[in-house]
Amino acid sequence: MNESDVRTLWEQEKRLYEAWGNFVREKINEVLTQAVAPVDLAYFLKIPATPRIKTVGSLIDKALHRGKKYKDPYRDITDKVGIRYVVLLVSQIETVCEAIRREDYQSFWTFSKDKDFEAEREARPLEFVYQSVHYVLTSKPGLTFEGITLPAGLACEVQIRTLLQHAHSELTHDTLYKPKAAARPAVHRTVAKSMALIEATDEFFEEAMQKLRAEGKAQNQVLEILSAIYKRGVGGEPGREPSNALITDALTEILPTDLQQKIDAFYAEKGYIFDRIRKHRETSHLFSQPAILLAYFLAECTPARLKAAWPLESTELETAFSDLGRSYDE
Repeated sequence: MNESDVRTLWEQEKRLYEAWGNFVREKINEVLTQAVAPVDLAYFLKIPATPRIKTVGSLIDKALHRGKKYKDPYRDITDKVGIRYVVLLVSQIETVCEAIRREDYQSFWTFSKDKDFEAEREARPLEFVYQSVHYVLTSKPGLTFEGITLPAGLACEVQIRTLLQHAHSELTHDTLYKPKAAARPAVHRTVAKSMALIEATDEFFEEAMQKLRAEGKAQNQVLEILSAIYKRGVGGEPGREPSNALITDALTEILPTDLQQKIDAFYAEKGYIFDRIRKHRETSHLFSQPAILLAYFLAECTPARLKAAWPLESTELETAFSDLGRSYDE
């Protein structure tokens, strides 16, 4: 096979690989959107997952001019289209892997795990090298996407890594094609040291997140109670903005231990408040958040402590007092 052969084949098939990459991204993102909810997928993924097609020059260079002898220089290259998923934590890598391995998705593709940094750590514990997870997804027959019939055998490489692993890869990628520079001991040592620091930092991130989740468990339970009441009483999907966490964290110490029972009883008696909240949320963002329910509840049972602990401006709090027939300034 020569350059002209590669060029001709790529001109014929590039459109198919573009469609296959878009198909893979759509299917994986469908699962991830549900898996990470209520977190938005755009926040979970630190870099947009966009299929990238090789240029004809890059394809020719890899197939014929990098020293590797392919049995079939065109067909054996599995990253003619690729997608990169970049997440924050090592544990989140598995969330993407699970989407690829879904049983019902095996009618779309076969997959192989061509690189697994955790397995490589086990095999070579004293080395600190490039880290990532690579899957190759190969299309099965009978697929169409956006009006394009996809033949069997199209390959798409999916790379999954943390943000720090991605930064390391971007910084060192070019050295893969500079053998003389890469062979120098000083280069090897510097790259290995940076990878060791990245691995340690990833572990620290993971540990910090676990501690934060443990600390926020009680707060999350309160928000679950409030969200259920809001959805049932006010209607619609309650907001999930950070102001909820700010309010619940500030008011935790003045909440009763039997919050569920008391707040249910309060809103069963004063159901008219839901109408007021529906009206106020048209003009005030905070009334679209479930944490506003605490303002009414605590304004009734412990107004002075509520005013002292309230973490935001008093405007919405004054509205809650007024709706209850109370004077905020008393």
